[in-house]
Amino acid sequence: MARKSVLLIHTGGTLGMGQPEHRRLDLEPAEHLQRMLERVPELGEIADCDLIAPWNLDSSDVGPSHWQQLARAVVEQGGAGQPGGYAGIVVIHGTDTLAYAASALAFMLRNLDRPVIFTGSQRPLQAWRSDARANLAAAVEAATMDLPEVAIVFGDRVLRGCRATKVDASDYLAFDTPNLAPLGRIGVGIDLDRAVIRRPVGLFALAEELDRQVLGVTVFPGFDPALLVGVADSGAGLRVKALIVRAFGAGNVPIVGEHSLLPAIERMSARGVAVLIATQCLRGSAQLDLYAAGRALRDAGAISAGDMSFEAAATKAMWALAHPERSVAEWFATNLAGEVSL
Repeated sequence: MARKSVLLIHTGGTLGMGQPEHRRLDLEPAEHLQRMLERVPELGEIADCDLIAPWNLDSSDVGPSHWQQLARAVVEQGGAGQPGGYAGIVVIHGTDTLAYAASALAFMLRNLDRPVIFTGSQRPLQAWRSDARANLAAAVEAATMDLPEVAIVFGDRVLRGCRATKVDASDYLAFDTPNLAPLGRIGVGIDLDRAVIRRPVGLFALAEELDRQVLGVTVFPGFDPALLVGVADSGAGLRVKALIVRAFGAGNVPIVGEHSLLPAIERMSARGVAVLIATQCLRGSAQLDLYAAGRALRDAGAISAGDMSFEAAATKAMWALAHPERSVAEWFATNLAGEVSL
């Protein structure tokens, strides 16, 4: 059986840093790959690996323009959607915004035909007792498997990228998909749940356009709705096109008295702003037909984000705004990449 090839895309983050004090190492791609092969020699046994390093940044500094560049690299250098090419692509990324990047690529890479696996680590590769070696080896192995999704390999699990959130800043099980079971478990081998893995249903397409005019707010007791009115009435050149409200429980917000959000949401909806209601809870969904508050939001023009993670809701809103062939409400009623339960 012919050996498979995997493209590694190193974008920065803890995995490739030096010790002590998490120093960023500005190395050429060949140097990064050599260090990885020295520290994780099993990579050479799993697949033939090539590496590119389009940037080397803390993930806090990575945003939509980088996601677009990354999506193009997956296609132009990784071969996604084309005959031949690499069996899969591994993206090495800082953990803080890894779930945002994975969600964004899940929407950009329509009908993906091969694995795009995100991974990283909580400790640098060269540190003692690092999780980087196991994560990287498992990610490369997953990239050789029948897994045509954007996924995250971290700790002992394979997770759907557009369902994931970072749940721990220090534990080696840093990511979870609270509203979806893992796509696979990592033990002696990688055991994928093939019944839940998504398959392409049409021709591959790169849909990289994003519109960043999205605002997210978390509601808390005492939140002043005048702040939202101020946003709605702003005369600034850049206006909000989509607002994501992280509501209580199943999609509840204050609707009585001075703290009622309804006037602000009605005003924003009337001005063409897509108001999306997500839940602050890790598990469960925003159900705007369940309680009076939710029904009032729905009647005011709000749209439920269902059980999407905030990372998925934010990146899907950016993607939906940039694809006006459907309204944001229509896009949010569509399960594009397995990001929501409908």
